[in-house]
Amino acid sequence: MGFSFYPKHEHKCPHVSHCPHLGGAALGTLVLLANGEEQSRRALHATIDAERARIERLVAENERLQRELDQVKLELKLERQNKFATNQQKRDSGETTASATTPAASDTKKKRGAPVGHPGWYRKTPTAYDWAIDVSAPARCPQCQGHVTTVNSLAPAEHLQEDILDGRYRVVLYRHQAARCDDCDKLVQKPGDGEILHSRIGPRLRSMAIYLRNVIGISYRKIPKALEEMFGITFTPAALIGFETMLAEKAKPIVDDIAKKLGSSDGAVHADETYWTLNGQRAYYWVHCDARYVHFQFDTSRSGQVSRDLLGEHFTGTLVTDCYAGYEAHIAGAKQKCQSHLARTARDWQKLTEDGSADFAFFDAIREFVRKGCRFHRLRQQGQLTEAQQETEKVWLRERLLQLIAFPVSHGKAVTLQKRILKHQHEWLVFLDDPRVPPTNNEAERALRPLVVLRKITFGHRSDAGAVRMARLMTVAETAKRHGHRPSDIYYRLFTQPPGRVLRRLYDDS
Repeated sequence: MGFSFYPKHEHKCPHVSHCPHLGGAALGTLVLLANGEEQSRRALHATIDAERARIERLVAENERLQRELDQVKLELKLERQNKFATNQQKRDSGETTASATTPAASDTKKKRGAPVGHPGWYRKTPTAYDWAIDVSAPARCPQCQGHVTTVNSLAPAEHLQEDILDGRYRVVLYRHQAARCDDCDKLVQKPGDGEILHSRIGPRLRSMAIYLRNVIGISYRKIPKALEEMFGITFTPAALIGFETMLAEKAKPIVDDIAKKLGSSDGAVHADETYWTLNGQRAYYWVHCDARYVHFQFDTSRSGQVSRDLLGEHFTGTLVTDCYAGYEAHIAGAKQKCQSHLARTARDWQKLTEDGSADFAFFDAIREFVRKGCRFHRLRQQGQLTEAQQETEKVWLRERLLQLIAFPVSHGKAVTLQKRILKHQHEWLVFLDDPRVPPTNNEAERALRPLVVLRKITFGHRSDAGAVRMARLMTVAETAKRHGHRPSDIYYRLFTQPPGRVLRRLYDDS
C-alpha cells in the first residue's frame, strides 16, 4: 500500500516538515521511503513468482527428458538383443509380421528348418581321387587299449577325404586294413597321415577356415564363399562351426597348460579386459600374457575374481595392469601400474585446465615423468645406460613421484589424478628394480586388439559356447605367433596329432 501526506485542512499538523516523533525528520521523507520499499517488495515478489514458474518448467522438461532417455535406453537394449533374437523371441516381443497376426498363424507353431519335402544339402561324393594311401591296423584299440587282430577276410575300408594340399584342391583315398579289438570286439582304425577319421573335409582346409575366422576376422558366411572361389571346394557355415567345436575341444589341454605357465611365472604377467556382447548382453574377454604365452578367457563378469582364479592363490610374479579396482585384491609378488594410462589421462584432462595454471603444469609434469620412465626402461633394455646413469635416472624418477604427490592443485580432475597417484604410490616404479617388468601394459592391450576388431565385425556371440570356443582358439593362435609358428600349422597339428606332441611343437622356438 502507498502513503499520503497529512491532509491539507484546518486540522493539519504544524510539524509535518519536522516531526519530533521522527527525530526531526520530515513526514514526506518517511512516505517516500515507505513507497520505495513497497515497490521493492513488489519487484521481489514478481521475481520469485517468475523463478517459481521457471523452475516448474525446468522440472517438467527434466521429467520429459528422463522419460525420453529411458525410452531410448530401452530401444537400444532391444535393438542389441534383436540382432540375435530368434523368430519366437521376436513374436513374443510383438515384432510380428502382418501374416503372423492371423488366427491360423498364431495358433500353429512353425516348424524350424526347411519346408516339408525340401531336399537337404549333401556333399557330392567325388568320383575320382588324386592318390591312395594304405593305412595299417592299429596295434592297440583306441577305445579300450585292448589287443587288435587284423581280419584279412574283410576288404579294406575306403575313406575319401577332400583337402587343400600344396595350394590345390585334392581328393585322397585312404584304405584302412580291417582289424578287430579282441576285448571290445569292435572294428577299429587309426588315422592315416593327414587324415581325420570319418570326415569328408581334411585338416588343412579346416585349419585354414578356422584361421580366417578367428585370427583374420572374416564372417562365417564369407569364408566358404572365399574358399570356394579360390579352391573350388564347398562347405556350409554350419560345417565351419563344427570344425571349430572339434578343434576347441582338442585345444583345451593346451589352453589349460598355458594358464598354468602364466600362473607359475615369477616375471611380469600382463592382464587386461575388454567388453563383449553375448546375445545382446554385456560380457567380457580377459587376457593374461607375457612375452611367450597369451591366454584368453571369456566370462560374463568383470569381477577381479576371474583373474585371481586364473593365476591362482600362489602367484609370485609381477602383475602389470591399469588402475581398475578389480585387480586390487590380487595376490602377487609385486604390482606395476601402467604409466601409459597415466600419461593418456593427463593429456586428456589437461585440455580442461587453463594454460599457465598450476594444474596445467601438474599434468605436464606427469607426462614428463612417464616419458622419462619409458625412456629409461627402453635404453636399459638396449644396454645403452651405464650403472651410474641408471642410478641417476632412478633417483630422479623417485623424487619426481614424490613431487607429483605433493604438487599444489585445485582443479577437480587434477585432484582426482593426484589421489590416484597417491593410492598406487608403490606401484608406479616397480620396473626400476626388476628389468623384466615394463612400465606399461601395452603387451596386454596389443593382445586384445584383434578382439576389438572382431567385436566391430561380428557384434559378439549368441551363445556362451561360441565365445568360449573362440577364446581357446585365439589362445593357441596368439601363443603360436609368439613362438614363431603359423597358427594354421598348429591348428593342423591339433587335428592330426595328440595334444602332448602339439605342446612340444608349440613351445619349440627353433
